Amino acid sequence: MVEKTGSFVEKSAFAVSEKEAYWYQRRVFLQKAGYRLRPKFHPDFVGPIGDQIAQHPKKHIMDADRIYDGQQVMLKCISKRKFPHEVEIGQLFSTDAMAKNPRNRCIPILDTLDDPYDGDKQIIVMPRLIRFDEPLFDTVGEVVDCFRQLAEGLQFMHDNFVAHRDLSLLNIMQDPSRLFPRGFHPVNYCLNPTNDGLAYCITRTECWPQYHIIDFGLSRRYDPAHGPPHETVVPGASEVTPPEYASGQCNPFPADIYCLGDLFKRHFRAGGHVPLAFLAPIVDAMTQKDPAMRPTIGEVIARFNDVCCRLGSWDLRKPGQMLDWPAWIDQRLRQLKNIFKGRRPLSSQCLLSLSSPKRTSSSSSTALNSRMRTFYTRTPKSAGKPRSLAKLR
Repeated sequence: MVEKTGSFVEKSAFAVSEKEAYWYQRRVFLQKAGYRLRPKFHPDFVGPIGDQIAQHPKKHIMDADRIYDGQQVMLKCISKRKFPHEVEIGQLFSTDAMAKNPRNRCIPILDTLDDPYDGDKQIIVMPRLIRFDEPLFDTVGEVVDCFRQLAEGLQFMHDNFVAHRDLSLLNIMQDPSRLFPRGFHPVNYCLNPTNDGLAYCITRTECWPQYHIIDFGLSRRYDPAHGPPHETVVPGASEVTPPEYASGQCNPFPADIYCLGDLFKRHFRAGGHVPLAFLAPIVDAMTQKDPAMRPTIGEVIARFNDVCCRLGSWDLRKPGQMLDWPAWIDQRLRQLKNIFKGRRPLSSQCLLSLSSPKRTSSSSSTALNSRMRTFYTRTPKSAGKPRSLAKLR
């Protein structure tokens, strides 16, 4: 049986909060399934005060270690009633065929557990990731690599007729395993694993992390045979609100384009930050008021490749974000060090994409197919129920 809330508070003193009750009560089940929670969730835990109070901001998220190999993972509790498609779509992009595609940036689902105490709940197991924007982007090249990965990842979703529908700052993550070579605390990733000092991290130019799109709670897969999708907007569900959301109905594919463009426009001040001015025409096109006038994600990538091919090495080594004077001096010195050590200003995969744009985008993308453009851009005028969802295979 699941332990009552009152009993776990008594056993673990103040180490486990009410918000963490769900995970504490399922610690034995998770252990048997092959996942170990932090020591603070053990009934007899006595440890540093930092570990006692450190907790994830959202109660449906928890960190753990996979027992058989020690891999650090994240657990997410999902309500099948509230988010009936989340697990299914996550598993779709985690199949062997999908996972091998280099454009796939959807977070892989490592395991799925059925909650033995609540039939409405499932627990998915994912790699442990952190926010995509920490630490600050050191160079323009790092921003270019990030944009490329996210655009190609969204293209891969759209090519499989899946719209994310909640592409926001909190739903884009990065793999920190090489960025923080000495590890980090699972809750406060700016701190070291023991939560008693700052974590040591390097720049992206030294390791080129992978970025991932997460959270498919609002995502849907559509059937092109039914015509352009016509989806009802979920009020307050997304951090970003494209203009068409005001009508209550939208085609979710151009809405995804708007959200990605808006993210780079606001977060990186593309256009306002002079070294990133080359991105301004692209993100401006992505955030046009009329969704039918926005480019498809395939067209975004084609424009992006064309612009980036003209950037020189020193352009790519300029600061990726606005800095004060002392930080600017430090950044310039780091670039001299990178040049001395032979570090390239772009990842090898990004260089490959820019040198062979057709091979990495248009040749394999339905989003660049003119016959499919209507499906990806037109919003049906008729109101009513959304178009039928395509059955996931």
